[in-house]
Amino acid sequence: MQNPSPSPAPVQPYRVHDLWFEDDNLILRAENALFRVSKGILAARSSVFRDMLSFPHPQSRNSQMNDGDNEAEDEHTYEGCPVVRLHDSVADVTAFLKAIFDSSFFEPPPAKTDLATITGILRLSHKYDVQFLRRRAVQHLETGFPTSLAVYEVSGAETFSSDGLDDSLLTIRCASEVGASWVLPTAFYFLCYSDMRDILNAREWGNLSAVDRETTIVSYTKQRLACPPVLPFLRIPFTEGCTSLDRCTAYKAAYLLDVNSWNISDPLGSYKDWAPFEGKVCSYCLARSEEYHRAARKKLWDELPGIYGLPGWDVLERLKAEALSVEVVMT
Repeated sequence: MQNPSPSPAPVQPYRVHDLWFEDDNLILRAENALFRVSKGILAARSSVFRDMLSFPHPQSRNSQMNDGDNEAEDEHTYEGCPVVRLHDSVADVTAFLKAIFDSSFFEPPPAKTDLATITGILRLSHKYDVQFLRRRAVQHLETGFPTSLAVYEVSGAETFSSDGLDDSLLTIRCASEVGASWVLPTAFYFLCYSDMRDILNAREWGNLSAVDRETTIVSYTKQRLACPPVLPFLRIPFTEGCTSLDRCTAYKAAYLLDVNSWNISDPLGSYKDWAPFEGKVCSYCLARSEEYHRAARKKLWDELPGIYGLPGWDVLERLKAEALSVEVVMT
């Protein structure tokens, strides 16, 4: 008879050294990570922590916690400091606390950052009511997921990189959690121009809420149907003012197959540079094609929120403005 395998040793808590200040008086624990920070500063920044820390500290219950270097203490105190458990990921808590205790870590746009930092700080600043950080995270998210077609068309304005399905899914999940609904149209648009099989197999798909998963599946076909009318500008015969009918007709005919092969799933990101068409068709046909394309893209942009079951851009703009205009008094 074999002896039963020994139970694995419990994972010991460890200090996050960048957020461990020996002279401070509060320890936060997320999973097995320990952060030693200032109770006063945290309470001044967050109304939730202020209320939480105003209650008397619980009595000890003889449960043990140590990091291998210090003697065991009860679960409510550690090295003489009160311990508060946070039911959040270590990555999110680390980014959130760095943003509070290091003023250079999460600066407003146009300072660069990354999407995981933005979403982590947005989620926890919403949960713990740190309005200046919530507003700053919203400002960063707006640079990559704008509510204006004019802003959308400005390349290089983003303060973070957003590549791949998982980034779109992460943005949708976070925006839905914190009520930042104005972010969702462009996030869903980026998501739904990918192949549905890839979406369903993406790592973050399972983390999406049931409502957002249903929205993705239902809206996928709606978006695909709304996109093609933006692109066939070269098919349209502008004969009434064309100054070179034979040349323009021949060029358009030669390009018909190319028009069919263009990326119909992302027309908002296509053909903003008309230089390659100059000299191929007459100036009149080129100008009319640009006008058609611009109007068709504007129509699609205006339709985006409705495709995903959201209110119009005017409502979403108002919600964003309200989120950005919250005044915070910091002591």
